[in-house]
Amino acid sequence: MGLFGRTPDKPPKEMVNEWSGKIRKEMRVIDRQIREMLEDTFESMEDGEDMEEAAEAEVDKILFEITAGALGKAPSKVTDELPEMEPAGATAASDEESEEDIEEMQSRLAALRS
Repeated sequence: MGLFGRTPDKPPKEMVNEWSGKIRKEMRVIDRQIREMLEDTFESMEDGEDMEEAAEAEVDKILFEITAGALGKAPSKVTDELPEMEPAGATAASDEESEEDIEEMQSRLAALRS
């Protein structure tokens, strides 16, 4: 007789083994479902890239119509070079000016100290 006057139908060890088997089976089902979800997600990401390319082509088509074909004459990317930096002579002149400014500031500082 059991704790509450009733004898269990199956021994506890057998019940634990049965539950463990059911849990493993459910884990396999869940694992398979997760894998399917991941595959669907990656497939939809690939579809998204195709949709993005199609949308970009449609935008280009509309812009071509709006600009009456002028957009088609424009280069696909800018190949112009950046403008040259200031010539070395201009930099030297600014260095001389800055040296003069520094000397002027130092003389003012000396006048303030005295």
